[in-house]
Amino acid sequence: MLASKAISFHPLHKLTSVNARERRLLFEGKEPIEYELLIAIPPHRAPSLVREANLTNESGWIPVDRSTLKTQFENVYAIGDVTSIRIPGRWKSDVPMVLPKAGVFAHVQADTVAQRITDEIAGRLPKAEFCGTGYCMLEAGERLAGFAFGDFFAEPAPRLELRNMGRAWHVGKVLFEKWWLSPFGIRKTLLRKTLLLGAKILRIPVTV
Repeated sequence: MLASKAISFHPLHKLTSVNARERRLLFEGKEPIEYELLIAIPPHRAPSLVREANLTNESGWIPVDRSTLKTQFENVYAIGDVTSIRIPGRWKSDVPMVLPKAGVFAHVQADTVAQRITDEIAGRLPKAEFCGTGYCMLEAGERLAGFAFGDFFAEPAPRLELRNMGRAWHVGKVLFEKWWLSPFGIRKTLLRKTLLLGAKILRIPVTV
């Protein structure tokens, strides 16, 4: 799809600086690339609160047990983008892979931690664990979307599947967003049931 629209893709390029006058992107160990319009996202960082509390490690994020989401501190859990969770495989020989930062993971992690805290308060042995499965809608414009899902804890590397772009996935993405943004009530319940029914028919693992 990118090639059909004459869009260049340059993965694994570490940006070092931008020459705005010449409209050139400079990369570490790579050739410069010229651009027409630049839309850049600053480096992601954990909030200063967790850094100042010494919850982060050398990566700048909070390391947690990948199954329980426990930190190294007693009675302290961490979920979502602020965490650093190692997964099998490596980007490079010296760069281990980590779980992507995505809302779908934070959602399931929140359920896991909530159940574990509830069990602890009730004096029960916590059993809830984060399993490392996740999914993502890939919006492509023109009412088209794709769908990717898989097991990010699979050995020896994450096992992922990608479905081809289509209008049905776009409809699913819209329904998912409507469910996510709806307040608790009948509408949210109906949207949830619709999503789960569609997931069952298409045989894809969706947790909502």
